[in-house]
Amino acid sequence: MDLFYRYKKNIIFFLLLAIFLPFFLLISSSVVYGADLDWIEDKPWLKGLLLFVLSFIINRFVGNINSDEQVNTNQIYEGEVITIENNLNSDKEVLGFYVNWLTPGANSYDSLKENWQSIDMVAPFWYTLQTDGEIRTRYGGYQYEVDSFARNRNIQVLPLINNSQENTLMLTDPEIRAKAVYNIVDLVQKYNFAGVNIDFELLPSWTRNSYTAFIKQLSTELKKINKLTTISVFPKIDVPLELQGAYDYAALAPLVDRIVIMTYDKHWSTGPAGPIAPINWVEENIQYALEYIPAEKIILGVANYGYDWTGGYGQDLSSKEALNLANKKGAEIKWHDIYQTPYFYYWENERKHEVWFENSNSLAFKLDLVNKYNLKGIGIWRLGNENTDFWETINNKFDNNR
Repeated sequence: MDLFYRYKKNIIFFLLLAIFLPFFLLISSSVVYGADLDWIEDKPWLKGLLLFVLSFIINRFVGNINSDEQVNTNQIYEGEVITIENNLNSDKEVLGFYVNWLTPGANSYDSLKENWQSIDMVAPFWYTLQTDGEIRTRYGGYQYEVDSFARNRNIQVLPLINNSQENTLMLTDPEIRAKAVYNIVDLVQKYNFAGVNIDFELLPSWTRNSYTAFIKQLSTELKKINKLTTISVFPKIDVPLELQGAYDYAALAPLVDRIVIMTYDKHWSTGPAGPIAPINWVEENIQYALEYIPAEKIILGVANYGYDWTGGYGQDLSSKEALNLANKKGAEIKWHDIYQTPYFYYWENERKHEVWFENSNSLAFKLDLVNKYNLKGIGIWRLGNENTDFWETINNKFDNNR
């Protein structure tokens, strides 16, 4: 009997898993399409119910089975905060996300070369973690000229590593997870990067514990070689659970050096037209994050792009393109006093277009929030989309703190 109570949670977990997992696998697999299981297809609510139960079981019990993966989510962070050398001579950091693809008039390399004195860290989108834990290069991968240019100007290079949308279960397999950590650390050592930016998106909420365990393993190994662990996460307020549920702010905060909160795409290409980053929504998400993350670790994600919506779909465009488009169409750029962001309308082929975008004026209000809440800095998605006045605004707002 004593043995039962000692392993009670383990026994309950495996019992519940044994009951519900076969049903979940059955209704979620291709077997459904080859078998006479119309009763399942006629009851879509059953899939949702079983998925909810399975998610609850995994999140409730899995994190407690292996004590090596347990993270105290109620713990207040008291650890050391790593200081990154800053080119601005202020207490604010500027991280620029970098892409290899050459968008006309929005080249990341040109922006890096022109504005390097205002940039402290650059996160090139060069790698994707595969289902087997291997790392695949993206968009041409590592570029020596980018790496060399940044290093020679004391800009930290933190390559962005994103996730393949098919490798969700990779996080839950300890062996593959360990292999992935090894490969990332090996990559950092190979090129002597300053660290990494982990940008795992569209993770199911039931991978919450596994994602935290992965970040814990990775940050532990990177700390051993004095490298930085930074992560990009979705905001929590007014964001669907399926997008943000996997990020446990309280558990992640003690593990990493910086957390980039991607406060943009409040409205996106396949949704209704609206502001990309309304100021009230951004501030609410800052306030929420500060309940769990120290201000000196928070990097506020800021956008320099927009969408041109027509017919229920939004075509993405850079801030520069939005301004040029308004000029070309003779459209009046309006200002929304509540959202603190610009927008305009125009007609083409008898179809109305609605454009919302970010510019230096809307950026100024975000930077005021960074100063108001004493956040560590900003992360710009992405280098090359902006005009010169974008950087002038950054320097003016952050100069006030020098």
